[in-house]
Amino acid sequence: MTLFLTQKDVESILDMKGALEAVESGFREMGLGQIEMPPRVYLHFEKYNGVLIAMPAYIKGLDAAGVKIVTVHSENPSKYNLPSVIATIILNDPTRGTPLAIMDGTYITALRTGGAGACGAKYLSRKDSKVAAIIGLGVQGRSQLMGLCEVRDIEKAKVFDAVPAAKRRYAEEMSTKLGLDIEAADSVEAAVKDVDIVVTCTPSPKPILKGEWIGEGTHISAIGADTAAKRELDSSVFKRVDKVVVDFTPQALVVGDFAAPISEGVIKQEDIYAELGEIVVGKKRGRERSDEVTLFKATGMAIQDVGTAFKVYNMAKQRGIGREV
Repeated sequence: MTLFLTQKDVESILDMKGALEAVESGFREMGLGQIEMPPRVYLHFEKYNGVLIAMPAYIKGLDAAGVKIVTVHSENPSKYNLPSVIATIILNDPTRGTPLAIMDGTYITALRTGGAGACGAKYLSRKDSKVAAIIGLGVQGRSQLMGLCEVRDIEKAKVFDAVPAAKRRYAEEMSTKLGLDIEAADSVEAAVKDVDIVVTCTPSPKPILKGEWIGEGTHISAIGADTAAKRELDSSVFKRVDKVVVDFTPQALVVGDFAAPISEGVIKQEDIYAELGEIVVGKKRGRERSDEVTLFKATGMAIQDVGTAFKVYNMAKQRGIGREV
């Protein structure tokens, strides 16, 4: 039998704390060399401004395997009243290859990505960080701030979105949800001034963050650019940063945030200090100085989806949630 879990089922089981634990465990397994995960595969629907991504992984320590199929259509909310990101995860039993579960992956994607950004901040931001800037106030803008609050004592968030109404909605919702002071900024530059952590989570095709805006000791989690067509970081950011960390080097090198600066000769592959998994297991050190400017470039990894889905599956079985088919 295969367990089928709807989005409501998943939401009833998974919270940000649980997602963060699963994501950090995945980074740890990766750092120990206990995963099998090829770079993700893309199908481009240029006619519809969309993409389909296939993301398989096997986490040997958990004996968990599966694949996420995720589509990203940025025009969905305005055209069809649908999420821009829609995902389904299939878990397989490595012993026999049979499907253990089919579950909604949209909510898991939102939370595990917030968990990944938070994991980067846990190891690379200053421990006394209290003020964060969130650039891009959609689903990820929410989950990134929720994740940060799990790893740092955030007291204030300065936020910016190109859509003014989004800033108002975000400020009202997240100040109530998290009990934080939320300040809506008039520009990206204003938002990132005098903050400890900067998170970019937009689908922008052009750079939105410049190096000269980044203060001493700041940590940057760059989340939004996950394809070659997206780019959030101006090349000047790499000139400002002391330590560059990525989630998965083969994927990071081809997204816009890296591909453009590499073509310009601003950065080389050798300039990447580490993959985050190496820091999580202690093979390399994270933040070493209070004045260090650090960057974590996340592209999204299948081990995050499989690890989180496996956690959801086991909790669903324990609680009798879902439908067997």
